Amino acid sequence: MDRIENLALEFCKGIYDHKVEDKFWPKVFYYLSKNASVLSFDRGAVHTLWTVNGGHLRRKVKNDDLILDVLLNFLPKYEGEGLILYRGECRFLFEDNKIGFCWTPEEEVARMFASGLNSIESGGVLLKVFAPQQAIISSPNEHSAKQMQEYEYTCNPQLLENIEVIGTYEKR
Repeated sequence: MDRIENLALEFCKGIYDHKVEDKFWPKVFYYLSKNASVLSFDRGAVHTLWTVNGGHLRRKVKNDDLILDVLLNFLPKYEGEGLILYRGECRFLFEDNKIGFCWTPEEEVARMFASGLNSIESGGVLLKVFAPQQAIISSPNEHSAKQMQEYEYTCNPQLLENIEVIGTYEKR
């Protein structure tokens, strides 16, 4: 078994080694995407892995379409109505139309990210959207709701509606 396959199988168990060189992760996600129908995986464990490490993985994979395909196949499916959600986004990602996957119904949580972590490189923006049911991939898991209290919904950014900037923050 090669390194890519091993990393993919670990991912399926919810295991992520942040020390693995960045160059491997696009190949791992490609492997996951192409083999989703035959892989055995734990949706809950993968969801926790994504909740904790999604930002790191997104920077390493550098392909939102590939990430979206993996998320659609590996995360628990959302069952519910459309929602108003918020996100604190990096200004440069917003301006490049590369809005992230993780959203919250808690405006203050999104504001924390817009004015903090996501404002470091270029400043931050606080976004508000309507996420129709089909845009929401997964509901918050226990880690996000109880431990982090971020209430993170994973969404397909391409299907979000009425994206509105409701706040801006200077580069930190």
